[in-house]
Amino acid sequence: MPRGLAIALLLGSAVVPCANAAPDAVPVRADIQVRIDPETRELTGKGAWTVPPGESLAIVLDDRFDVRRLEVDARPLSAATERDGRRQWRLAGSERATQHIEIEWRGLLDPLEADLDHRQVLHHVAPVTAPRGTFLPGAAHWHPVFVGRPLQYTLTVDVPQSQRAIVAGDLASDRITNGRRRLSYRFEQPDPAIDLMAGPYRVTERKFTGAGSGAITLRTLLHAEVADLGAGYLDATERYLRMYEDWIGPYPYGSFSIVSSPTPTGFGMPTLTYLGIDVLRLPFIRDTSLGHEVLHNWWGNGVYPDYATGNWSEGLTTFMADHTYREQAGPDSARELRFAWLRDLAALDAGLDRPLREFTSRMHGSDQVVGYHKAAMLFVMLRDAIGHESFDQGLRSFWNEHRGSIASWEDLRTAFERASQRSLAGFFAQWLNRAGAPNLRLESAKAVRDADQWRVDFTLGQDRPAYQLRVPVVVDAGSCPQVH
Repeated sequence: MPRGLAIALLLGSAVVPCANAAPDAVPVRADIQVRIDPETRELTGKGAWTVPPGESLAIVLDDRFDVRRLEVDARPLSAATERDGRRQWRLAGSERATQHIEIEWRGLLDPLEADLDHRQVLHHVAPVTAPRGTFLPGAAHWHPVFVGRPLQYTLTVDVPQSQRAIVAGDLASDRITNGRRRLSYRFEQPDPAIDLMAGPYRVTERKFTGAGSGAITLRTLLHAEVADLGAGYLDATERYLRMYEDWIGPYPYGSFSIVSSPTPTGFGMPTLTYLGIDVLRLPFIRDTSLGHEVLHNWWGNGVYPDYATGNWSEGLTTFMADHTYREQAGPDSARELRFAWLRDLAALDAGLDRPLREFTSRMHGSDQVVGYHKAAMLFVMLRDAIGHESFDQGLRSFWNEHRGSIASWEDLRTAFERASQRSLAGFFAQWLNRAGAPNLRLESAKAVRDADQWRVDFTLGQDRPAYQLRVPVVVDAGSCPQVH
């Protein structure tokens, strides 16, 4: 699915997946320089890639770009093939030798359309630029992508002096020369592709010491009309980082940035989130959606979902962010949220419902009902079943074992089984592999007097095949209702 998957924060934001490379694969080392001119929409790039020994692979670049040079170990690579708007070269693998690739490319970016609504942005993955803002999603193949191999990179972006650019990673340098600004970033965690953002940003910055004892740099890069919100967003970000470090483990990166977008986006990427200007203005975002984005640095961008077997990260993030904030507000608030999720699931058209295991990313509202809310309910029920202590122990174990790599629903199950010392195969199978939800019926109920006491006999029924459930039952005896 496209890495530049845009989702409005008002409807639930997301980590943006990319299927071009597996983070567990041996990474390619890249040193890339890019120059962007928002006025003319021209992008020029050049870079050097070091490919470790291994099998053959493809190099892909969007066909809007002209390749001025492509050499492997100082020899030109064979002509490219073109398909679906992409230009592709086949790089023969070497079992023993490291290969050195140099590429120069140039082309025009699409004009930024700031009037797109969030649903249009959701499906728009072209690289765009204007003085108001630049967004180059990795899924647009604006830089050469080595299919099947993630990148560890140093990237230098050259933009007009009035602009600032950012990619995932730590800022290594920021220099101004002859009216141009050059910013260099380093990112050591293997990542499939690079998302780049730029704009006329004002920067607010601070540092704090995280649980890992290292300094974490917090930044906002905001347009002028929302720049005064920077300090408040940094306060909230620090609060979330401390909360999740205590719950899961140390924050895995050296920085976190909040970047404003002229379009109604809501992206979660390693080390940053990209949020629409109008979204940032909403007073409740700092207390809700921002924490969701911060948490994605653990789930989705710290441990990658195995998309071939289902995306667990959105459900776990929704449970540990959206649902947790409602629990902090009180049990009635959390119950109200769960009831809303259940109503949406009950109203979902049968043709749109599907097993949770089939969810990979959100493209429609039905995906949110299943992949976010039903998945979050799975974690609510799991915590109820194994207890808070075992649940939290399982989370920390899962993080420590899979940080920086791909993990599946089965890996999650294994972590919670170890923590709780019980088999959870049936629990996960019924919630992952079946569409819909249980349909419970109270088939009979009667009060029976037994000596000096009363008891209630009742029968619950459900459709076959039956779910294994823990069902809360309220016995209303007048002045003292009892929950069992």
